[in-house]
Amino acid sequence: MSEELQAAVETPASESEVTATPETEVIETPVETPAPAPKTFTQEELDAAIGKRLAREQRKWEREHQTVAAPPPPVDLPPAEQFESVEAYAEALAQKKLEQREQARQQSEILESYHEREEEARGKYDDFDQVACNPNLRITTAMAQTIQASDSGPDVAYYLGTNPKEADRISKLPPLVQAKEIGKIEAKLASDPR
Repeated sequence: MSEELQAAVETPASESEVTATPETEVIETPVETPAPAPKTFTQEELDAAIGKRLAREQRKWEREHQTVAAPPPPVDLPPAEQFESVEAYAEALAQKKLEQREQARQQSEILESYHEREEEARGKYDDFDQVACNPNLRITTAMAQTIQASDSGPDVAYYLGTNPKEADRISKLPPLVQAKEIGKIEAKLASDPR
C-alpha cells in the first residue's frame, strides 16, 4: 500500500480530513384533515328516494313483461300458390321474418333508449307522469313514434301535456306533417331550454 493510503486507514475518523458534512433528513408529517361529517337524511327523504327507486324498477319490470307477452305480428305474404316453387315461398317467408325481427330489434332499442331518457325527465319534472302520460292527451301512433325516436322526446311529451290544445291540433294532421310539427316543437325546446 502506498503511505498515504495506509495513513488514511490507520488514522481515526476524527483525525482525517472530512470535507463533506452529513445531511440531516427532514421528515414531514402529514397534516390530518378532519373527515367530512356523514350526510344525514330525514325519514321522509329516505322514503321518497326508496319510493322513486321502487317506481322506476316497477316500470322497468312492466316494460320487460309487455315486450315478452306481445306475440309476433303475422307475416304478410301472398298465398304460396303465387310463387314459382315451394323453395321460393320458403325463401320469401324467411326473408320477411328476418325483416320483421330486425324491425322489432330496432324498435326495442329505440324504446329502451326513450325509457332511459324518460327516467331522467321524471327527475327533471316532478309531475311528469301526470302531465306527459295523461290518458286524455291526444297522441297518435305517428306522434308517439316520433317522440320516442327524438333525443328530447320526454321534453316534447311534457310540452304536449302542458299544451293539450296543441297536441289535439297536431293529432288531426296527416302522419308526415305530425312528425314535422313534433320536429318544430323539438327545435323550439332546444332553442329555449327551461
